[in-house]
Amino acid sequence: MEDPFHRPLPSINVYTFFALAILDVAANAAAGPAAVATATHVNGGVLTARALQLGALAGVTKSGVLAFIEFVGYAGIPAPAWVLLILLGSSFGICVLITAEISNIVLGEAPSALLIAAVVAAIPLWGECIGIYQSAGGLKGGKPTTQLLVMGLDSLGGYVFARMAHNGGYDICPYNVAAAAGAVYGTITGLFHTILGCIAGVQHYEATNGHYTVTNVFGSASGYDPDWRTRQGIW
Repeated sequence: MEDPFHRPLPSINVYTFFALAILDVAANAAAGPAAVATATHVNGGVLTARALQLGALAGVTKSGVLAFIEFVGYAGIPAPAWVLLILLGSSFGICVLITAEISNIVLGEAPSALLIAAVVAAIPLWGECIGIYQSAGGLKGGKPTTQLLVMGLDSLGGYVFARMAHNGGYDICPYNVAAAAGAVYGTITGLFHTILGCIAGVQHYEATNGHYTVTNVFGSASGYDPDWRTRQGIW
């Protein structure tokens, strides 16, 4: 039987997808400054408007790139272009992109030591680089335990980045400060995706003579169950 809950490319509701993408951008735009504010507080520094703006920029960049790649994936593109987009949308691509972006704004360059730190930190940050549809569990609904794991990994990712940057000669901030910032970021985005996963879990299922359609906030997927008579006790 074809599983109606694990179809990789459902017929998505475009308007709903864009609405959720906007909400995701907003959540990440709030998570970035919150992480910066936490780091500044823990470190005993002075919070500036520029720092908050950079935090928001990092969050918007991450969310916007992932939403674009996810949507283009449903539209269908040639394999070579898709491979490039997958690399860009991976935790490695996103971390390097954001690090290069912020480094160029603050330092006027993107030091190789910081880019290497971003690559290493990307390993535990894989959970932050999952698209809206996938992070919410698609047509099946998300699991809160998954988001709890992501929150913990965000804290670890912050620690790893600060540690690797220090090894490369850049003392970004104390390790505990980076870990705290990562935890706050992961908590905000994780809470959003947990709520989204619960909403996605509300489904409507219809079946007629084996032909089924399952629908939720993201859209719908259809298929045929060749064993429908057996399941209904007809045979």
